[in-house]
Amino acid sequence: MKSKLTYLFRTLKLLTLEFGAMTSIHGVGYITSSQRTLFEKLLWVLVFGLSLTGCSWLIRDAYRRWDQNPVIISFDEKTKPIWSFPYPAVTICPETKFQMAIMNYTEEFLKFERDPDGYVPDEKRRESFFSALHICNQHQLSKTVSQLRQYNHTVDRNCLETLRWMSLSISSMFETFTIQNSQVYYWEYFKEILTEDGICYTFNFAWDLFRPGVHPEVQVSDRMMWSPEKGYLEDTFSVVEPLRAPGTGMSNGLTVDLVLDVRNFDYLCKGPIQGFKVQIHTPTEYPLMSKRFIRVPLDQEVTALVKPQFVGTSWKLKDYEPSRRNCYFEHERPLRYFRIYSQDNCELECLSNFTLARCGCVRFSMPRIVSETKICNASSLPCVVDAERTLSTALNSTIKRTAFTFQTRCSCLPGCTVLRYDVMLTQGPLLWRPHRRAAGRNGSYRDVHKVRFSLYFKDSQYISITRNEMYGLTDFVANCGGLLGLFMGVSLLSLVELLYFCTLRPYVLCHYRDEMGQIETSRRNRKRMALNRRKVIMVETLDAVIRRRRMVEMGRLIGFRRRLRKIKVQDLE
Repeated sequence: MKSKLTYLFRTLKLLTLEFGAMTSIHGVGYITSSQRTLFEKLLWVLVFGLSLTGCSWLIRDAYRRWDQNPVIISFDEKTKPIWSFPYPAVTICPETKFQMAIMNYTEEFLKFERDPDGYVPDEKRRESFFSALHICNQHQLSKTVSQLRQYNHTVDRNCLETLRWMSLSISSMFETFTIQNSQVYYWEYFKEILTEDGICYTFNFAWDLFRPGVHPEVQVSDRMMWSPEKGYLEDTFSVVEPLRAPGTGMSNGLTVDLVLDVRNFDYLCKGPIQGFKVQIHTPTEYPLMSKRFIRVPLDQEVTALVKPQFVGTSWKLKDYEPSRRNCYFEHERPLRYFRIYSQDNCELECLSNFTLARCGCVRFSMPRIVSETKICNASSLPCVVDAERTLSTALNSTIKRTAFTFQTRCSCLPGCTVLRYDVMLTQGPLLWRPHRRAAGRNGSYRDVHKVRFSLYFKDSQYISITRNEMYGLTDFVANCGGLLGLFMGVSLLSLVELLYFCTLRPYVLCHYRDEMGQIETSRRNRKRMALNRRKVIMVETLDAVIRRRRMVEMGRLIGFRRRLRKIKVQDLE
């Protein structure tokens, strides 16, 4: 065990020294060098740590910017003509809800509030009163909740038909309608639509918006003629719905004259304000009159100067998750009741589903599958109002989780391709009575009030807006590479080098250590044999030299002795 740890320590030390000697990362070679003092090594460790910390901090900031803010909204370079998009849809709702001859809401409500137990009208009046509660001021329901619960047996099966029967007819409200300087029949352009504000009438609405079964009275075609994302199917000027304007100004706009009879005013149902509500919206968005509207008072003329605002999305953002780009394309978020996705349509569908789950029914104006979902009766209206309040504000802590769960499940992000209409209003008095008298139309107009609403486009060209990729993957990688190169001198090959020393190099050393050990042993043996051979040769060579020297010395000594003998013999002679 000790030998293995020793071998592992030696291997790591060898890898560290080898990496420090060969890497291109700045500062590492000074730390692992054996020629540096301990103080120098500690200094370079501190410098390397500070550089690594600063680089990591800036890379984290770059990643956060890339992850959280990948989208930037910019203006297009080229303008687009006004006829490339349709007229806005115009939905008109009267503040006067019922014909007084059929339904006197104030009288019926006061009778019911004063003596709910003694309120025993005939079936027709009771049906009319309970149907009227669906669209009159909802804050009055809190006063009569306990009384309404006594009428659980009352099922308003004909609620919608009753409302249509009691409401003002289109012929009693619309006087004239002019589009592109041509007076046309208003009933050919304005169609009935159901809103939370009652029976309203809409112009240029895309009726193909509904899925099959939601609106049985509408014949749904196989494809829509226009959608915000795809535009018109054919780029022509043929008369298709929704209509589009060929130009700007009043000559290419629309004007509608509306009238109300004072004898139908009911100040308890919708309050003291009388007149009309007008909403300007995209043809593929269902109107929500409680969310935004333009109020047109009596005997006033309101002119709306409209400027379209188109927000598109670059194709590069399709690879991003919807939560990152904060929008949905049409195919990414299919709806149950609508064929075109928009944030308003999604929120309305979410409200309808939440109301159905909580109350077992929906309001008459909510989208629903007609054959599967029933309309709430009068006794269920407090539950409907509470569900709407809960989903929008989540005030009650005991049901806050339920509302939050529905809101999370709905996930109603904005659409990636959105068409909006910026409106600038001008308003002034409508002197229609003196005008009629000047035209020779004498008569009593005390019981009649008139309003005029006009709409036209302001400019013939406009600049659209596009969501673009602000900080893509290429920018993020380039930014990280620049920071690593600036702080540490790191390149792509440096990262490959680090990966090599962390994976392949240790594997090679550990996997082939036996073979390497054998190779090292044989190498040592060869060195030892070579060294021994050298020693033998050196010993043999040394012995030969010594013998040679001895022989030379012996020869010299013998020669000396011979010469000495010769000298002695000569001396004796």
